[in-house]
Amino acid sequence: MKKIFIVAGDKSGDLYGGYLCKKLKDKYGNLEIYSFGGSCLAQYSLQLVNLISHSVSGIYEVIFSLKNLIHILNQAYREIQRIKPHLIILIDFPDFNLRLAKKINRRIPVFYYVSPQLWAWRTKRVEIIKQYVDKMIVIFHFEKEFYKQKGIDALYFGHPLLEIIKNHDIPVKKNIISFMPGSRKNEIKHHLPVMEKTKEILKKEISGYSYRIIKTENITETFYHRYSRMPLEPHSYRAIGESKFIVTSSGTATIEIAIMGVPYIIIYKLNPISWQILKRIVKTEFAGMVNILAQEKIVDELLQNKATPSHISKRILYYLNNDSCYQEISNKLKKIQERLSPYGATDRFASYIGNYLNMEENETKRK
Repeated sequence: MKKIFIVAGDKSGDLYGGYLCKKLKDKYGNLEIYSFGGSCLAQYSLQLVNLISHSVSGIYEVIFSLKNLIHILNQAYREIQRIKPHLIILIDFPDFNLRLAKKINRRIPVFYYVSPQLWAWRTKRVEIIKQYVDKMIVIFHFEKEFYKQKGIDALYFGHPLLEIIKNHDIPVKKNIISFMPGSRKNEIKHHLPVMEKTKEILKKEISGYSYRIIKTENITETFYHRYSRMPLEPHSYRAIGESKFIVTSSGTATIEIAIMGVPYIIIYKLNPISWQILKRIVKTEFAGMVNILAQEKIVDELLQNKATPSHISKRILYYLNNDSCYQEISNKLKKIQERLSPYGATDRFASYIGNYLNMEENETKRK
């Protein structure tokens, strides 16, 4: 019986990890999977700790929660020693997972799935990956070249969201403006009051639209209602796809929305201390992955002091009142899919893992 241990500390990593577990279970019967993650991983593995509930963003916030994360990290290491897995898969969440990789110290093979954005900042972490990670699996093609230049052999199978979203029908758009404030509490705390005021401005300027928050599963309704009384809609690709326009925080949601072809704006606000540090060390021109992939501004980025209700509502009104500009963004977003190809990334990654562990595929899969 082969055993795999997976660690994911944020919602996107949990989504990718859960889908990977499903593919592995479909292909290989003689397999046990353990996890520290969220609800997606819990569905297809034996989950030992819900790590998602401890996730934060921002340098200052991570430092503040470091004691708690180190406690959970030591717990993860003890479970790894107890279970003795044949393979460990660490998904993104670098402040936790790179420390765990160092602690494992190559006593067990480690795959790192979804690269930290080392090409944007904290490049020195490449040396940790080179020393403590056996295989790097990236989800953007340009990252493969980045690691090659650093002397690390990275594997690229495609972006997993292409196959995850491909299974959902894209609905007809309605006159709905949706707000996606983020998947962490500190993101919601910074973003949702701004989004609430933006909604109030839009209601005065245009008619015939409804407004809602697309909420993440791991945050309670009560927490959202501290900052806004807008209706809450559970996160789904139907909810994203039927939106006329979306205001979202930076992160995986920006790729999800792009694949669905919905025009949107990125906003992001951080603790002022974290923001001042990031401004000095981030090397990329853009914050949004869609703009980074296209190497041009496709969607607006309103960051920190620019993320005000007046600025946000002004840009939304510009696109809603200009059909040609609205359609131009939609068309450019559809082209982004080409940069995420090929389709079937998770299936190929699961097969690679099976070959690596010398597992036999299920009889029905071979047929």
